[in-house]
Amino acid sequence: MGRSIIAEEYVEKYIEKLLKENKWYIGVIIGQLTNQKDYVVHLARTPDPVEDEVSEENVDEDTGDAAVLTKKPKAVRPASLEQLDEKWVSTHAKQVTRMLPGGLNVVGLFAIAPPAMLKSVQAKLRQMLFNIHKTLSRNTAFIPTGEITDRLLLQVDTATRRLSCVTVNVGDINSGMTPAEWKVQTSGGQRWVRLTSQVSLDIPVAVASDSKSPTLLKQLQGGLSDFADSVGRSIVTIDGALREESEPLVTNAEKKGTKGGKGKGGGGSSSEPALVSKSVNFYLPFTSAASHSAPIVSESQASINMVGAIVVRAYVSARATVGDAIQALRVDLLRSLLARCELLCEEFDVIEPGKHGSEVYDPPVRLFCRLHSNDGAAGEGKSSATAGGGGGVEVCDYVFQDEKKEEVRQRIQELLDVEAVTALEEMEKSPAEDDNWSCQSSLSAISSHQSLASPNSVRESAIKTYIGAAVGGIVAVAATWLSYLYISDE
Repeated sequence: MGRSIIAEEYVEKYIEKLLKENKWYIGVIIGQLTNQKDYVVHLARTPDPVEDEVSEENVDEDTGDAAVLTKKPKAVRPASLEQLDEKWVSTHAKQVTRMLPGGLNVVGLFAIAPPAMLKSVQAKLRQMLFNIHKTLSRNTAFIPTGEITDRLLLQVDTATRRLSCVTVNVGDINSGMTPAEWKVQTSGGQRWVRLTSQVSLDIPVAVASDSKSPTLLKQLQGGLSDFADSVGRSIVTIDGALREESEPLVTNAEKKGTKGGKGKGGGGSSSEPALVSKSVNFYLPFTSAASHSAPIVSESQASINMVGAIVVRAYVSARATVGDAIQALRVDLLRSLLARCELLCEEFDVIEPGKHGSEVYDPPVRLFCRLHSNDGAAGEGKSSATAGGGGGVEVCDYVFQDEKKEEVRQRIQELLDVEAVTALEEMEKSPAEDDNWSCQSSLSAISSHQSLASPNSVRESAIKTYIGAAVGGIVAVAATWLSYLYISDE
C-alpha cells in the first residue's frame, strides 16, 4: 500500500491557476512527511533560468570617467522539460529549504505539462529527486533518527487535467515509482503546532595549522560538527516540562480547547483551525573533564568564534509526538546556523590569508512571515489564489544590514511563488560591534590572547569545545554575529 498524502485546499487552487496558463511548469513540494500521513502545505514553481548579468564599461569622452552599465538578467525558458537543467531545480530546492522552519521540508517535485512531454521525462524527473536529495544532504548537520527517505512526485496532465502521484525512495538508487494516494483536505485545513525557542551561542572553533579546509565555509562546517553532536544530545523541555518522547505532543485537553475557537497561544475561528503554540528550552550538555584522559595538543592558525543568540522555530502536525517536535527543533537550529554561515561566506567570497588581528562579521538576521494570508478574500495585494491555507505556518528569510525588507519580500515572492508577502516579523536585532570582541567567554578570550602572543603556542582540545548551559528562553542582547581571528606570524 502506498503513502497517503493530505494536501491543503490552497494547493488545489494553485494547480488550477497554473493549468489556466496552459504552459509546462516544474517546482518543489513543501510539506511534512510522517510515519502515518504526509502533509503538503505549498507548491512553489521553479523560476525560469536566467542569464548571467553582463556588465559593460563605457568611458565618458568629456570627463574620462568610467561608467558601468549593468544589463538586467533575462529569463531563459527552455522549450520543454527535457531541456531544463537539473542543477537549476536542485538550486531552487536548496534556496527554498533555507526559508523553511523546522518540521517543513522540500518533500518532492511537481510537474505540469502535456501528456507527451510528461511521458518523455519520467526518468529525468526521477533523477531530479535523487539530485535534490544529494544537494540537500550536503548541507545537513543533523539527520533525524529514522528519517523518511520517500519523496513525492506529483504530475498533472494539462490535456485531461488528471493528477497522479507516486513516491520514490531516494535512499535506494534502485527504487522504482510507487503509487500514492493524493487527497485534498477542505474541512478547515491541517492543524499545526508552533514550537518556539531562543538559543544563545558561544562556539569557539580552532583552525589547525595543517587544516585541509581551504575556505572559510569548510572551516565553519567542520567546526560545527561538535556543536551539532551536542545539539543531538541536548535535553529539551516543552512548556517547562521534561516529557517522554513517545507521548503525544498535544494533549486531549488542548485538542478539545482548539476546536472552532481559540487555542493555547493562538486565535482562530470556526473556519480556521487554531494554532497551538509551545515554548521550548534547550539544555546543551556540559563538556565533561573526565571524557579527556589527556590533553590533545595541536598548533592553530586561527580561531573562529560564533557568538550571539538565534531564534528557533518549528511546525509539526497536531498528531506529532514529543520526539517529532524535538527533532524538528534541532533541525531548525542547525539549518538556520548553517544557512547564515553559507550566506555570509557568499557575501565574503575571498578572505585575505595574510590578514592579521581580528575581524567581526555580521551574519544575516532572520525574518518570518506567514506563508499564506488567512483573510479568505482578495484585497490589499492578496489574490484569492494566495488567500487562506497553510494552517498559519510561517516561512523565513535572512537579511543583511545593507539590505532592505522589500528585497526580502521580492525574494520570498520569487522563490516561493506567492503573490503577496505579509508583514515581516523581525525577532533578532542589534548587529555586532567591534566591542563585542571583548565580550566573548573567558575561555575563548584567553585562548585568543595566548595565540596572539605566541603563534606556535599549543591549545588543548577543550578550546575546541563549548561550555554547555541552560540556554533556552534567554533574552538576547545581540543578534548572531561571527568573529574570525587570524594569527599573526610575528
